[in-house]
Amino acid sequence: MQKLHQHFISSNAILNEEVALAELKKEDVILEIGAGPAYLTRKLAAKAKVLAVEKDEKFIPTLQAIANVDVFHEDALVFLKKEHEFSKVVSNIPYYISQPLLLALLKKKWEICVLLVQKEFAEKAISQDKLGLLVEDCCDAEIAGIVPAEAFAPKGIDSAFLVLKQKKIMDEKFWAFLRHAYTMKNKNAGILPGTPGNLKTKKIHQLSLDEIKKIYAADKV
Repeated sequence: MQKLHQHFISSNAILNEEVALAELKKEDVILEIGAGPAYLTRKLAAKAKVLAVEKDEKFIPTLQAIANVDVFHEDALVFLKKEHEFSKVVSNIPYYISQPLLLALLKKKWEICVLLVQKEFAEKAISQDKLGLLVEDCCDAEIAGIVPAEAFAPKGIDSAFLVLKQKKIMDEKFWAFLRHAYTMKNKNAGILPGTPGNLKTKKIHQLSLDEIKKIYAADKV
């Protein structure tokens, strides 16, 4: 079995900040991935319905005892392949699958997503790299706060609240195009079919979202 790398936050101040970032309403349905010992779950369930996904069986009885919570004892990536509906996501996600989880979430419809992730990953998700460009295409994104390593038990790593407000569901063909383009990220954009003349001498990794989408649109024609 794969080690789950479990580090938990019980600080009321930090958890309250996380809940506030989601702008919860009583009619919301909240997805919580990696609910663990339910520190965050209890606060969410006091606001709205929670879908709590947890892989580790030792936490299931605790989660099942909380009102307003539907518990799913399964892998989050498996859960996200199924037809579940939710309006918000508030999760302290397992860091070792941060990118696969984020990509799976971008394929679903929701309004606001608040993820506690490794600080380095949060910075990557709003960067000019391929993942950052994909996130920018789908969402308004920001880092809304830093959580130090010492806040976790046992001590973890410096983390951040990544807040996403969805504009549209992920275009999987655009993501495939970005992945392909970034295998040549240090080359001139002219190597990509459909590149306009004014962009041909610009490095691929220097292209803005609007610029690379123009190339993507031309390549599809």
